[in-house]
Amino acid sequence: MDAKQKNERWKASVSLGVLIVILLGGGYLRFTNLNWDEGEWIHPDEAHMQQTLAAIKTPDSFSLYFDTHNSPLNVRNNGKTYSYGTLPLFLTRGTAEWVNQACDDPPDRPSRAVASLLIGFKIARCSPGTFTSIYSALIGRAFSALADLGTLCLVYLIGRRLYDRATGLLAAGLWALTVLSIQQAHFFTVDSMMCFFTTLVAYFSARASQSESGVLSANRGSSSKGWLDFGLAGLATGLAAACKINAALAVLLVVLAAASRILSSDHASRLTHHALCSLFLRLCLVGLLSLIAFRIAQPYAFEGPGFFGVQLSPGWLDRLYQIRVVQSGVLDMPSGRQWARRAPILFSWGNMVIWGMGLPLGLSAWIGWAVAGIELFRGRFAHLVLWGWATLMFLYMSCRWVKSVRYILFLYPMFVLLAAYWLVRLCRASSRWRRRAGFVITALVVAGTLFWAGAFFSIYLRSHTRLVASRWIYATIPTGSTLGQEHWDWSPPLKMDGYDPGKMYNELEMRLYDEDTPSKRMQLYDWLDQVEYIIIGSNRLYASIPRLPTRHPLMTEYYRALFAGELGFDLAADFTSFPALGPFQFPDQEIPFPLMEAEYAYRQAAPIEVHLPPAEEPFSVYDHPRVLIFRKTEDYSLRRVVEILGKIDVEHAQHGLRAIDVSFTLNLLEIGAILVGVLACFGLCAHVWRRP
Repeated sequence: MDAKQKNERWKASVSLGVLIVILLGGGYLRFTNLNWDEGEWIHPDEAHMQQTLAAIKTPDSFSLYFDTHNSPLNVRNNGKTYSYGTLPLFLTRGTAEWVNQACDDPPDRPSRAVASLLIGFKIARCSPGTFTSIYSALIGRAFSALADLGTLCLVYLIGRRLYDRATGLLAAGLWALTVLSIQQAHFFTVDSMMCFFTTLVAYFSARASQSESGVLSANRGSSSKGWLDFGLAGLATGLAAACKINAALAVLLVVLAAASRILSSDHASRLTHHALCSLFLRLCLVGLLSLIAFRIAQPYAFEGPGFFGVQLSPGWLDRLYQIRVVQSGVLDMPSGRQWARRAPILFSWGNMVIWGMGLPLGLSAWIGWAVAGIELFRGRFAHLVLWGWATLMFLYMSCRWVKSVRYILFLYPMFVLLAAYWLVRLCRASSRWRRRAGFVITALVVAGTLFWAGAFFSIYLRSHTRLVASRWIYATIPTGSTLGQEHWDWSPPLKMDGYDPGKMYNELEMRLYDEDTPSKRMQLYDWLDQVEYIIIGSNRLYASIPRLPTRHPLMTEYYRALFAGELGFDLAADFTSFPALGPFQFPDQEIPFPLMEAEYAYRQAAPIEVHLPPAEEPFSVYDHPRVLIFRKTEDYSLRRVVEILGKIDVEHAQHGLRAIDVSFTLNLLEIGAILVGVLACFGLCAHVWRRP
């Protein structure tokens, strides 16, 4: 073995060791405190997944698997609906049925070991059906964490394939510290698994774009190579779509891989008929294998009853239509009012850079995107797969009505890779001072991303605010008190620790999303007169209602006056769990009105508050919402309430005004025009910015 081979083997060993350390660190950040809500299952999407999982079971006969109208795995046969892909659901259900054997008498030892890892000391209370019902979310969360670790490995492999080993390792390290991926790994939803399979498509597409396939060669003998990468990319596309249907757009990654081969090939100027046919057949293989994988992993999208019964199911299509209507903003839902007046592109960009990644990584990702874009237009087509996919999909997703940051999680690996590419490129600059600057910048980005990950991760080291607030209520508020709770939210106190709020308190639902009318105003007076405490479980209502002030003038004034203490209620308790590390904390929740000081405040001991533009509602409302508890005081007077709220003109409130009606939206043609402008800008920059 010569010196060069020894050096290469040593580098490979060091890289493997570093990757293992990154995996261990990433695993710690993702698997720590998966039971962050102590079995209360506060996440509403998880509740939907749990209810669906409990309503299905593995069929006794394999022939039933594709029998849409008789399979016990099809939730529609139980009269229920399901909104996502079935692959994560089936994997969780099958695993839960196996882990349930830990509750048998005698228990199955391997499954009991897994059960002990999931619920620890509570294994003594394990009973048949435990993991297909109450603890199913823990298994789902474990799958999300595993999927995200798989994404970490793929990020390394893609970086090494397209660029080099250093880029792959840096990208893997940055992904391990990416805040949004850490958060979603703690949720029993489909997003982490969808991200994994989409990144898997990107990996095989990267291989296809660079494989020694001879796809474009005039030599017929060499054109038989490279089919495997295209085929595996097709299978991964079908599995991604079986997690969430819009992941079917991952097929564009394969198309970009084919385009990359065409543009970078030495034979691009003399393509043969045989070469084009060969490329076309490979893309046909991608489509065929995508459909086969989707048919197997999402069987009830089709009518069946056998594998070849591939007519699309009307029930499945109807559900897709319902989801599309809700997410288009056409249907007026209270949960959609948070998107009113949200700017296309900029809103998603801000949430991604500031909160989903953190400023050091977020800015580096977009600088890397710009650098790669310029190099792409100068002829470095290795960037085409990542850059083209990230650009197209970010424009499309950020211009949709629903702009939730988790909906673009599957783009984060591409941007992290572009950030790593740019940073490594800086460290390899031609001049010494540029290299030194590159190492300093890279160290600052890594340190800043580590700090941001630690700040966000700290919320999983503390008790959930709704749990702390519930315990405070049980310890402080007298039994028999009347509690006003907002509808469309998950307000404390929760049923926990042996306490049942329904038996201890008079709970009054305040329907504040209803239209502002004279009758509602009278009802609001009655609510305020009855309640002794007002419980606000998150900013879901008070941050979204003021976004439509002409529709909700009464409620906008109600929240302003309540927070200012003008309605005769004091802020008895304020429970927060902001991202925090050391002396710094980062309030991330939108609060449109000044809020009085609370008598009791549950918060981390971090005296320095760093105020950034607030994050979107879903970023905080599930795992660290701000809980406010207002107490009626002796100064309360219905007459004073009438003086404040009675002057609001509700007769001319714009009833039925939808959030989409007051928002700036873009259609596909306008998005295409923006894309053309972006491409033209990069083309101009590439022409001007030449290497010496």
